[in-house]
Amino acid sequence: MAKMTGGQAVVESLIAQGVTTVFGIVSVHNLHIFDALRDATEQGRIRFIGGRHEHALVCMADGYARATGTPGVLITSSGPGAADSVGALGESYHSSVPVLEITTDIEHDLVNKGHGSTHEPKDQLGMFASVTGWQSMAESVVDVPNQIAGAMEHLKTQHPRPAVVVIPTDLLGESADVEIIPARELPKAKAEQASVNRAAELLASAKSLVLWGGKGVMTSGASAELVELAELLGAPVVTGDGGKGAIPEDHPLALGSSLGGRLWGKNPLHEYIANCDVALVAGGSLPYRSTTGVGLKLPKQLIQVDIDPSMFGRNYPVEVGLAGDAKAVLRQLLDALSNREPSSSGHAEATDLRLKSQASVREQFPNELHMWEAIRGILPRNATIVFDSTMPVYCAERCFPAYEPLTYHLPHGWVSVGYGFAASLGMKAALPNRPVVCVTGDGGFQYNMQEIGTAVQYGLAPVVLIFNDSAWGSLKFHQDQSMGGRNFGVHLENPDFPKLAEAYAVDAVRVDNLDQLLWELQRALNSDRIQIIEVVIPNGLSNFR
Repeated sequence: MAKMTGGQAVVESLIAQGVTTVFGIVSVHNLHIFDALRDATEQGRIRFIGGRHEHALVCMADGYARATGTPGVLITSSGPGAADSVGALGESYHSSVPVLEITTDIEHDLVNKGHGSTHEPKDQLGMFASVTGWQSMAESVVDVPNQIAGAMEHLKTQHPRPAVVVIPTDLLGESADVEIIPARELPKAKAEQASVNRAAELLASAKSLVLWGGKGVMTSGASAELVELAELLGAPVVTGDGGKGAIPEDHPLALGSSLGGRLWGKNPLHEYIANCDVALVAGGSLPYRSTTGVGLKLPKQLIQVDIDPSMFGRNYPVEVGLAGDAKAVLRQLLDALSNREPSSSGHAEATDLRLKSQASVREQFPNELHMWEAIRGILPRNATIVFDSTMPVYCAERCFPAYEPLTYHLPHGWVSVGYGFAASLGMKAALPNRPVVCVTGDGGFQYNMQEIGTAVQYGLAPVVLIFNDSAWGSLKFHQDQSMGGRNFGVHLENPDFPKLAEAYAVDAVRVDNLDQLLWELQRALNSDRIQIIEVVIPNGLSNFR
């Protein structure tokens, strides 16, 4: 044990838990944390990246977590600072991203008493309840390491939804003898063996089988196991929300994205999936908006693997539910099928299905497909791409192939606008030596465009593509489709984006055709500073050439 302040206990606890980067904004309530951070950063024991708005901070931590598969951490302050983080935490919650927020509250003997202290919230833990999977408040300086260690273990072993630890501001300046808790080696949860055996029997006897890779494959690092299982069974693989890259999309058994509907277009894979007699969904929660909500049917013999058993049966009845970590459970299935010889039976079928899917995409998104194929051809195989909630993402889901895990990201939970740019900064903080490309719209970029300053100050260098149609493009699309083209509230008067970038001493260009875009993108990929490319699409992406 060592004598330290509550602020020092926060920083030492994070370091002991293996945290190497934190995002944050300084406040009068968290000054003691930042004082401790100063010492730790000067000693090279942790890195700090300061943002301009708490919404952006969460997106940065979220992006860091998605790029690394480990928790992203941010530090905010009580009242308005904490409240400003809630909207972005909702995205992390619904997209199952492990984010830890350390925030403050007012003096511990005044909490929730309504005396009118500075930045006093009303039931701050209650405010966080709808967007976090764990909420706790430290009761003393000695309790700080317990709460942080508990939150981190929760993030690593349970459904990876955000956690928040609240620390009353006066505790941060008080001193006590504190025991810092180191990170523990945590076993990956396995499924009940009888259920694994039943699932293995269904897989082995299936006449027509499809495997489905979801977000949980990414979170648990289970891509290799999914591919191994597919090759053993000779089973085609589709990917759902958050699952692109779970299998390389040029693998002979990869079919691509399962998404289809008004925004994603008609997808012939839906018919194939519906006609299979067995489906294994690995790490996919099967959200309504992209499954039952667009009419997707799944086989009655459905096997679902998820760390959270409450995901079973939400939108589809489950024949066998395997509650556990996707990597551990897929390994259990491989062990149960170990006497089986690898099969190539599904290769021909997968090739035929892939050709049908590509033909469907080419028919529905010919211009978009041409653009994404050209961009994919420039980007390295391991380049990371992150989208905002913007029109280009819908066709990219089926037009842009992902070849490695954790390289394709978008807000697929709340589908929140403003995510992409800030998240790209977190991803670049995690991946300084790999290309990170952000695709955003003119409206979404303006949610967090102030973070250009963060990029410059901390040397974060993503390439940012701003597709500018001077509108809330997806909402305009919906009005065109559902309201007979009666557009209202969707047109935007935008700044001159290159001049805005110039104010931050950032390189920015404007392009209005594909050849220019490809030229500038190739140039930008070789830069060690943030690059902004405004892509002018006054007539929409389908007419960009």
